[in-house]
Amino acid sequence: MKDRNYSINLNHLTLGERFSFTDSFPEYRKAVLALLNMKNDFLFEDDLLKEYENDSVFQSHVRNGKQGMDALNASLPDKFVSAGSRPKIKGVQKFTPAWFDLWRDYVITPEDYLYDLFFTYKLRQTDLLEMDGLLNYFLKKYYGDNNADFIRFLNLTLRKHGKKLLQPEQTETINEWIAGKEKEPALSGTTETKIKGKVKRERDDNVTKLNQEQTALLIYCLQAGKIILKDENLNNKEAGQAFALLTGYSADSLRQNLSKAELERISTKKNFDAISNVLTSLQLLISREIKNKK
Repeated sequence: MKDRNYSINLNHLTLGERFSFTDSFPEYRKAVLALLNMKNDFLFEDDLLKEYENDSVFQSHVRNGKQGMDALNASLPDKFVSAGSRPKIKGVQKFTPAWFDLWRDYVITPEDYLYDLFFTYKLRQTDLLEMDGLLNYFLKKYYGDNNADFIRFLNLTLRKHGKKLLQPEQTETINEWIAGKEKEPALSGTTETKIKGKVKRERDDNVTKLNQEQTALLIYCLQAGKIILKDENLNNKEAGQAFALLTGYSADSLRQNLSKAELERISTKKNFDAISNVLTSLQLLISREIKNKK
């Protein structure tokens, strides 16, 4: 039987909060707006009106005298929130009204702003009979089956948000799952294998030709070039663990370097030049090997 997808889809999360937790929806709404604003994720008003121009509910509000976004907001209440005016064409100083979509079809991951908060909202919308399945899903997908790391995240998240957002029986169920996992062999199923004589890395120590940031950038390039797995088949946590074994760098530091914000920061000409030089040397080595095989 196919595993159930327990991912935090913003569309589904907003649906649950809007209709099951009406009193606290304004607070949830603020968190979503903060996330979308951090992601710079908005829609332009003229594109929205064009998308819904043939919608029957929208048209009925137009016939009743409403216009533009007034008609659309009447059709889809609590969906769109003003994002002010934004330049539609980069470099052109012409601003167009824009809107955030609280019901956007977007999967929230550990790299996203306020992830721990949205994870807690997901927990409170989960039936007790589904709680074990959800926790097992996140343990495998985002923590590479590393019990210690995920349990630490859960404990801190419960401490931070549990009292306010979760019911006692939900917290108790999560703690029971944690207790069960803590009885399992330490680091079961992870790649955190002890290596005899493993070198302790320092910045620019030249043990390997690329420093930590350049190594993370190489991982990104290998994934973009489809040389190694990416996205749902190899998340940042797993990639960090794999290359930690190969290079001696910290798995957690590599994972952090692979976040979107960090990749933007480390994607410098200097770092790309270093990777290019290493790959050129590797190509020369391969060419020599090929020549020796003739």
